[in-house]
Amino acid sequence: MSNIQMNHNETSLKLKRYMHALASRGYFNGAILVAQHGRILLNEGYGMANFEHDVQNSPNTKFRIGSLTKAFTAMAILQLQEQGKLNVHEYIGQYLKDYPNGHLISLHHLLSHSSGIPDYPGFPGYWKHTQRLYSTLEETIQMIKDKPLEFTPGEEHRYCSSSYILLSAIIEKVSGISYGEYIKERICQPLHLENTGIEDCRTIVKDLASGYSVCKEIIHAEYVDMTLHLGAGAMYSTVEDLYVWDRALYTDTLVSKDSLKILFDQYTTYCGSYGWVVDEQKINKQPRKRIGHFGSMNGFWSDFNRYVNDDLVIIVLSNFDLTPVQRISHCLAELALGGELQELGTTNPIHINDSILKQLEGIYEYGEKTEQGQNFERNLKDALDQLIHMDIPKISIGVFYKVFQEYGINPNSTIIVTYEDSKLFLFMQKNHGAWYKYEIYPVSDQANSITCVAKDLDERVVFNIKPSGGVRISHFDVYGNDTIAYKTQ
Repeated sequence: MSNIQMNHNETSLKLKRYMHALASRGYFNGAILVAQHGRILLNEGYGMANFEHDVQNSPNTKFRIGSLTKAFTAMAILQLQEQGKLNVHEYIGQYLKDYPNGHLISLHHLLSHSSGIPDYPGFPGYWKHTQRLYSTLEETIQMIKDKPLEFTPGEEHRYCSSSYILLSAIIEKVSGISYGEYIKERICQPLHLENTGIEDCRTIVKDLASGYSVCKEIIHAEYVDMTLHLGAGAMYSTVEDLYVWDRALYTDTLVSKDSLKILFDQYTTYCGSYGWVVDEQKINKQPRKRIGHFGSMNGFWSDFNRYVNDDLVIIVLSNFDLTPVQRISHCLAELALGGELQELGTTNPIHINDSILKQLEGIYEYGEKTEQGQNFERNLKDALDQLIHMDIPKISIGVFYKVFQEYGINPNSTIIVTYEDSKLFLFMQKNHGAWYKYEIYPVSDQANSITCVAKDLDERVVFNIKPSGGVRISHFDVYGNDTIAYKTQ
């Protein structure tokens, strides 16, 4: 066996041990593929694709990939440019005749998140109503077109899915076929991506995972009608198909090398450009060129990273929306590039008297106890009681914000701890500012200090109890951030 083969085998074992440790503790639900120099080092599924029917995830499970779709949309635009059917420096008014400010916004502005068009998932009513409704491409554009620009096109960069909806329409206008047909015929079929496509929420897609969230226990994610997202985020795929996609991006199979340079040669802003973020990432204290993108869709997270100078690709797809896919992806890159990680230690829950755990329950604010917290002390007990008895999985999103407003609670600087059914729960903001309620359990009880770990992700919470009865918590997230908060009641 050659040294290269031995190194690959050792790396593969390290990757498998790391993922097994995460999955065995319930910290990962999805599929992973890691490959370097054309050799697959890890290709496995973990956890459940469908909890109701006990269907396990596998490398062939299909996941919604969210904004990874944007790279396919950008590829379609460059293909059409090579065919002479459009030019990215032309203004969109040439293709969308009645679009406001069409004489100011170019295709390049759309592709590079510099159009000034507002992002439709941020529109009022999106989470409560809009995302649940069927929408044609024309209807989605109608929703976007009358909103004023947020800045002059080209003067700023602000992440914008609306731009990729307009690009979907331009692809249809120029090609003469639907966006879905174009992606299938001009990208998926040439690459033999048989498990990749556009979801419309009506056609049955075999082996498609269900998306989950958590509120005390695992629940279904909020429903979203995928017709709304099209070229901005409506695709599904597998880790194996995305690996084929990665390999193709080193070749001129889909577009010329000159077009690939447009995609990958220049570093981008944090928003990315042409469907990709091109930047430098430190791995094992060394700068590495990274071409990647992050994606999300209700109940799904995805992270796709190509370290092109190392010919390394990391593909992480999850159907549980508390999963820190970017952290996992970074750790896998460190291991694949010769680094070592501290192994996850085993944790076993310990028994602590109910009366003690009940004392930990409360509303905590970042920083020292505030004047507001003291003034609202009596009322905050009422607020906490309402939040405990509120059946959050079954109510409209954001109802608990009304409680925050009523009792003068700042949702951006608050952590809530509840004790329900003899279990502790942490209720706080996580990904994209969304609120999650997830179980934590005690693993250590020392003098004036109780340490808990989270059930569903690798997080730690330390409660420091003062002799006076006050409680301070230190919350350590998966990224190593330490947030200190003080109990206000």
